[in-house]
Amino acid sequence: MDSLLSVKDLQVQFQTKKGFITSVDGISFSVKRGEILGIVGESGCGKSVTSLSILQLLASNGKISRGSICLEGKDLLTLSEHEMCGIRGNEISMIFQDPMTALNPTLTIGTQLMEPLMLHQGYSKKEAWKEAVEVLKKVGIAAPEKRMKEYPHQLSGGMRQRVMIAMAVSCAPKLLIADEPTTALDVTIQAQILELMLDLRQKMNTAIILITHDMGVVAETADHILVLYAGKVVEYGSVKEIFNTPRHPYTQGLLHSIPPLGEDVDELHTIEGTVPAPGQMPEGCRFSPRCPCARERCKKEQPGVYHVGDAQVSCFMYEGDQDDK
Repeated sequence: MDSLLSVKDLQVQFQTKKGFITSVDGISFSVKRGEILGIVGESGCGKSVTSLSILQLLASNGKISRGSICLEGKDLLTLSEHEMCGIRGNEISMIFQDPMTALNPTLTIGTQLMEPLMLHQGYSKKEAWKEAVEVLKKVGIAAPEKRMKEYPHQLSGGMRQRVMIAMAVSCAPKLLIADEPTTALDVTIQAQILELMLDLRQKMNTAIILITHDMGVVAETADHILVLYAGKVVEYGSVKEIFNTPRHPYTQGLLHSIPPLGEDVDELHTIEGTVPAPGQMPEGCRFSPRCPCARERCKKEQPGVYHVGDAQVSCFMYEGDQDDK
């Protein structure tokens, strides 16, 4: 598999009344064709900002101040807005976190599904209608002709999420970004949505970036995991490596917070404290105020990225253990 997307040293800043604050700071990763990359971390760690940066859909007060985002070797940050419009929904699609706000409440499902097909694929209205019905069938929506004429509020949460997926895959994108696609859905619908995404990967060789806080979902679906904390990468490696040998104390904390199956649990493990707000980052390692292993050095210096096994870890504990790479 060759590399499809390569993100290097990405830094994202937002303008506030107090000046620019950094939300994402020096993130690097790559995604191969047909690969699923899971991006995990607590709320406020920079997961959604990273995904929106790829499509250049940041809020008006946001800017990408450093780095590169290359799709098949082409740096997206050098493209004009008109050129990016040809990328969005065509080569890279996104499933947003809340389908009720992502779908236009004043337009029918059919109108919203047909638009990308006519815009990117050059379909006529009749052709787009036929293709949209077929895509709805593929994502498991019954009576698709009827649903095409309905509005978002007339559908259940699970059906709206399926419509979002149908819109995202209608143009057979090379990369699909799914921002917590199963949030607020019941367990049965969650399983169906994830199975649908895996099926798309298998049939279309679509690469997927799966953003989630659910480590169980990542274990079931992803090939590699990127663990973010306070806008920085703390660990990056294969699912097998990170689940079998989690090295960073933050990754260990996330995994320990998962209740074991088949055991009675009186109290869930938690990571003490909260994620620091952008603009209020600690001087050294950003996890040091919450880290049970923190030393004086951790509070004053930021650790580098160390290669250990098949993973990359940003923690001083592994400074002398890294492999020569």
